[in-house]
Amino acid sequence: MNIWIIQAGESISFVDGGSRPFRTEMLTNRLVERGHMVIRWSSNFDHLRKTFRFYDQCEISLGSQLRYIFLQAQTPYRKSISFARSRHNREIANAFHALMTEEMRPNLIVCAIPPLPLARVATEFAHRHNIPIIIDIRDTWPTSFLKNLPMPLCQIAKFFLRNEWRRVQQILHRANGMVALSKDDLKWALAKADRKRRHWDAIFPMAYEEPPQKIFNDKDERLEYLRSIGASEKQSIVTCIGRVGSAFNFQAIVNLAKSYYEDGRNDIYFVLAGEEPIRRFLQKRYRPTPNLNITGWLDQKELNALLAVTTVGMLPYHAIHSPTIRNKPLDFLSMGIPVLSSLGGELAYLIETYSFGCTFPIDNTSALRQILDKLLGDEKMREQMHLNGLKIFHERFSANKIFPAFVDYLEEFYAWWKGGCDWNVENGWN
Repeated sequence: MNIWIIQAGESISFVDGGSRPFRTEMLTNRLVERGHMVIRWSSNFDHLRKTFRFYDQCEISLGSQLRYIFLQAQTPYRKSISFARSRHNREIANAFHALMTEEMRPNLIVCAIPPLPLARVATEFAHRHNIPIIIDIRDTWPTSFLKNLPMPLCQIAKFFLRNEWRRVQQILHRANGMVALSKDDLKWALAKADRKRRHWDAIFPMAYEEPPQKIFNDKDERLEYLRSIGASEKQSIVTCIGRVGSAFNFQAIVNLAKSYYEDGRNDIYFVLAGEEPIRRFLQKRYRPTPNLNITGWLDQKELNALLAVTTVGMLPYHAIHSPTIRNKPLDFLSMGIPVLSSLGGELAYLIETYSFGCTFPIDNTSALRQILDKLLGDEKMREQMHLNGLKIFHERFSANKIFPAFVDYLEEFYAWWKGGCDWNVENGWN
C-alpha cells in the first residue's frame, strides 16, 4: 500500500535529538517493515520544546519506502491552548492543502486528531477522491478542554469553540474507521459522529518500546550517575515525570520533600524531570530544598538512566479523571517501577486491579507521606509491584504487541475496502 500518516504534534526521534519514538513513528516504522510505502506528514515546529525544527518546508527520505514531509508554519507558540497555537494549526493545514495534490494519491490515509484544521483538510481530500481514511483519536478536543473549567467559564468557552465542535463532527462523520486509545475515547468519537460502532472502529492503547536491558555498565557508573543528580546509593529515589503546568501539582511534591527534610529524613531524594516553561525560576526558588532536584527536560538516554535508579515513580496531578493511559505511566511500567498516582480513570482502575502501585489524595500531604512511607518500607511489596507492572506492560502496552496488531488492522481494513464490503457491520475489530 501507499499510505499517508498525518500527525503534527509528536516528537520525532531522528530529528528531535534524544527523543524516543512515539506512537506515530512506531506505527510508521512497522508499516515500512511490512513493505508498505509511507509518507509521514508532520510540522516544522517541535510541539514539545516549542521551537522550530526547520524554518521552511523540509522533506527527508529514509530509504526508498519512507518520506517525511514537514509542513511549514510561520507562527510559533508557547502555550498549547492559545490564539498563536490556533493560527499555527491553520498554517499547517493550509500548507498541507497546497502540497497534497502534488503527491501520488495514497491507497489509505491515517490522520490523528487534534489538530482539527489539518484533519478536516485530510478528510475532505479523502472524501473527494474516494480514499479510505482512518482517524486516530489522541485527545477528545475540545471536550477535554472543558472538563476542568468552572461552569460559567465552560459556557463561555463553548461559545468561542463552536467552530471546533463543527469541525470534529464533520471529521468523525466522514471517517471510514476510527482508532482510539481507550473505550471512553472511542465512545466519545462515536457520539460526535452520531453513529454506532462498526467493525473498523478499533482500540489500540498507548504503547512503549522495550527499554534497554542494560543501562549502566557497572556499579561505579551507576554510583557516578547518582552523584551527578545529587543523590547517593543509600537514598531511595522518588521520581516525578511531567510538565509543570495547570494539571501537574508541583506544590504537592515540594511540600512532601520539605516535610521529609524538616524531619531529618535524608534517606529519600526527589527528582522532578520533564518539560517546564519556568524551570530556571523553579530551580532558583526551591534551591534551599536539598532533597529535591528539578532537572528539566531529559533526552531518552538520560531518562532511562534516571528510571534505572528510581525506587518509586510518582504522578502528582490535580484531581483529574483520565480515561486513557498516557506516556508518563508507561515510563514507569516499562521498567516495573511501582507507581504512586493521583489520577482517576483507567490508571486508577489498573492499579487497583493489578496491584502495581497505589493511588493517593493529591491535596493531603500527610496521607501521601503515609502511603510513600509504607511503600518504601516494604521491599517485598515493591518487588511484587515490580513484577505486576512488568506483566501488565508486556500484556497490554508493549509496542511489540500493539503495533503489529495495528498494522494487521490497517491491512485488513484496506483489503475489505477494495472488496466493497458492507460498512455498517457492527461489533468492533478488537
